[in-house]
Amino acid sequence: MSAMVECSDAPAYTRRVAEMLGVGRSFRRGMGSAVAVHEVLHAGLPRRALLKAMHSGGIPVPELLPVFGISTRTYMRLKTEPDKLLDAEQSGRVWQFAELLAKAEDVFGSNERAVDWMLRPAMALENRRPIELLTTPVGAHLVDDVIERMRYGVYQ
Repeated sequence: MSAMVECSDAPAYTRRVAEMLGVGRSFRRGMGSAVAVHEVLHAGLPRRALLKAMHSGGIPVPELLPVFGISTRTYMRLKTEPDKLLDAEQSGRVWQFAELLAKAEDVFGSNERAVDWMLRPAMALENRRPIELLTTPVGAHLVDDVIERMRYGVYQ
């Protein structure tokens, strides 16, 4: 089974997220679907994708370590072998973070404003910082929901 995904027909943010993570080469014409994205993530993203995510946008590394479920020591180890593959769970966390950041950038108009929003308490999230909620699938879903509501001007 191939681990390639077509960017033009895949979900809206696939191409952008793949480029943000530096894995655009893993995505080619001919196999675009959400299931194909799943297959790529299941096979594992290279560790360098996590490293790019850690440095995309200026969120401090200590804030991101819990989002990816790794310790400082593990992060240091990952940096030594960037071409090794992450496991499926880590790959999914990296992809989810990058996709939410890309969506927030669209809503706020810039990376800087999206990062600022991620780091500040949000009323719609019971005054929790969005970055704090990205540590669980339910929290990430809540953040995604708030971003989508803001996109359409629904704040309550």
